[in-house]
Amino acid sequence: MFTGAKPDLMDIWPFRRDSLYVVGKDGIPQHWDGEYWTPVRTDNTNPLMGLWASDENNIYAVGIGGIVLHFNGKEWVQVDTGNYDSLNSAFGFAQDSMFIFGVGGRVLFWNGENWEYREPNTIHDLFGFWGDDITRMHAVGGEGIYRFYDGKEFKRKEELTDETVSLYGVWGAGPNSVYTVGSHGTILHFNGEEWQKMDSGTEEYLLSVWGTSDTNIWAAGDEATLLHFDGQKWSPADPGTDQYLTKIRGLAEDHVYICGENGTVLRWDGNRWHDMALPDQY
Repeated sequence: MFTGAKPDLMDIWPFRRDSLYVVGKDGIPQHWDGEYWTPVRTDNTNPLMGLWASDENNIYAVGIGGIVLHFNGKEWVQVDTGNYDSLNSAFGFAQDSMFIFGVGGRVLFWNGENWEYREPNTIHDLFGFWGDDITRMHAVGGEGIYRFYDGKEFKRKEELTDETVSLYGVWGAGPNSVYTVGSHGTILHFNGEEWQKMDSGTEEYLLSVWGTSDTNIWAAGDEATLLHFDGQKWSPADPGTDQYLTKIRGLAEDHVYICGENGTVLRWDGNRWHDMALPDQY
């Protein structure tokens, strides 16, 4: 499953300082209660690649082989969606409005009662969804793929990069300010009318992007690459680790989390990054 002493973590979902979850290649959700990490073992052994939650009693984890786990506030239960294509992540708006997506352009939508297939108009892998509303949603993926969901269909748009660049993360400060990151240090910004390339200052793969506003954005990726945008330029930041970083999410400017390889978990308090790595014996 993984090569380090601890699992490579692929996604993180914070609720509060004393409640956050991570998932990774060992297939075991882990919960932080403010003091300790607790593994939540299920029947699943497939790697888990993505997380999404509407609240602490409605959490989804998705992964390889089409695995979908749902936490209902009491237990993690495996969900059969009828799909066995591998899933990269999930994104939603409410308990009855959520997408899961992944390899080969697979997209399913949960309407609160059943799973519905959504045609993505691509066969490329999808890695990131973001929208402030279900009628304004951006989807990015392998080989520069980009689709815009208007609430009814995924519309074909001009690809944002050439096929040598894949896009892995997307986040927006609002409908007219959306950022996406990808391979070879790629960062693009949508200003409401067009996408424009930004100077990242790196050639490393950027896997995730998250922020609180247009003047406070983080991007993380391979080789412990961490960048911060202050509204004027992207600057390198020191995460205090040499591990590669897979996902960054937060709750406020002084409350940001990163996960990565070999059990890496970091927390930003507004001044510095703190090590919250999984224990050696988890």
